[in-house]
Amino acid sequence: MFKSIRLRLTFYFSLIMIFILLGINYLLYQNSYVNKISNLDGSLHVVMNDMINEIQETMINNNIPELQEDIDEINEKFTSLASLRVIYYDLLTHSQTLIAHSFSDKRFVFKKFNFKKDNLPYEIAYEVVNNYRKATKIFQLDDKRLFLVQASMLISLEEENSLTFMSVNFIILFFSVMGFYFLISKTLLSVHNVVMSVNNIEAYDYTRRVNNTNLPTEIKELVDTFNKLLVRHEESFSKISQFSSDASHELKTPLTSIRGELEVGLRRERDLQEYQNILKKSLSKIIEIQDLIDGLLFLAKTDKLEMQSSFEEIYFDEIISECVEDLKVLANKKNISINISLLPLTVKGNYQLLKIAGINLLKNAIIYSDKEKEIEIKIEENNFEFIIFLQDQGLGISKEDLDSIFTRFYRVNKIKSKVNAGTGLGLSIVKTILDIHGFEISIDSKNHKGTLVKIFIKKEI
Repeated sequence: MFKSIRLRLTFYFSLIMIFILLGINYLLYQNSYVNKISNLDGSLHVVMNDMINEIQETMINNNIPELQEDIDEINEKFTSLASLRVIYYDLLTHSQTLIAHSFSDKRFVFKKFNFKKDNLPYEIAYEVVNNYRKATKIFQLDDKRLFLVQASMLISLEEENSLTFMSVNFIILFFSVMGFYFLISKTLLSVHNVVMSVNNIEAYDYTRRVNNTNLPTEIKELVDTFNKLLVRHEESFSKISQFSSDASHELKTPLTSIRGELEVGLRRERDLQEYQNILKKSLSKIIEIQDLIDGLLFLAKTDKLEMQSSFEEIYFDEIISECVEDLKVLANKKNISINISLLPLTVKGNYQLLKIAGINLLKNAIIYSDKEKEIEIKIEENNFEFIIFLQDQGLGISKEDLDSIFTRFYRVNKIKSKVNAGTGLGLSIVKTILDIHGFEISIDSKNHKGTLVKIFIKKEI
């Protein structure tokens, strides 16, 4: 019906106000009507008693003319009277005669009364007949004479008061609707401002946010939700941009190396051994490219909220044991022993992600450790948190490198790392996984003395 929320709410408010005013008017009318009936009953009660007194005084001597005069006086005294009548009934002859009457309002007509068939009310009986209040009573003067006394008054509510009341209702309705329209317009102004702010956000410009200050609670919740959506879009767009930039930059070197090896191999005929060496180097570079792409894809597609929604209770100490078991062959090649001292540790998290982080950290410790060294892994706890320690006796990391250790593609010990080629994404992936879980990581290291990795897991309160 109305597409505009403002008009729709105003329309509904108007209907509600109309029903409320109709209800109030009905209640006031009923109250006024009841009060009017009560007042009329009081007046009719006085009229009926006056008439009975007059009958007692005049009809002892059968002075009917005087009774008529008395009725006329009563009629003049009570200006609201519509009609009066007195019917005489002879108990001996069973005849009835209208002996006195007065009709100020000719619209009211008394119905015929049959003393034999109709009920005889010896107490004043009241009823409403065609918007008139009528009182009826049977009065017995003696053994021979019975009198029916009736009087009526018009039930009239003041028309002027009704018109005034209707005018007041219309004024109340008008100003209520106008006031509501003004208030709803002022309230929806904040919605308009939010819409304008949203329209000002250009495509792919996810850095801007809609201001949520001084907004109603309901609209503020909507704005906060929209801002959260922008944050997620910004993160996704940033990951896509980062992936494109990283891939185009980091893939150049291995691809150039592969191309160079193949071009050299095709310049002249070579023996089988030379071709195998070229293919081995190319395969090594292809594996490096594959690892690089896998790491970039992991960082690009990792969504914090989506990952957290799949968290479940897992045993972190068992994950560490599995990582040690999986890398035992690699450690044995360098004759490195891994010592573990673990406490039971249950956390809420993603099993696969935490295992990836564990594999990366332990693999780094093995790769960058000298032969016949030891790696120690243990779990300790205090009142506030669990702490996982990973200590190796490897090459170590300089203070200058520690500040950039979690940066993508950053490689420490550059000379040595040429031998132990890596993508430079391992610790960046570890940091991303731990951030998703709300864990903290710190690395302390000294050149040629080894590296200590600490993971801090807060206890749930």
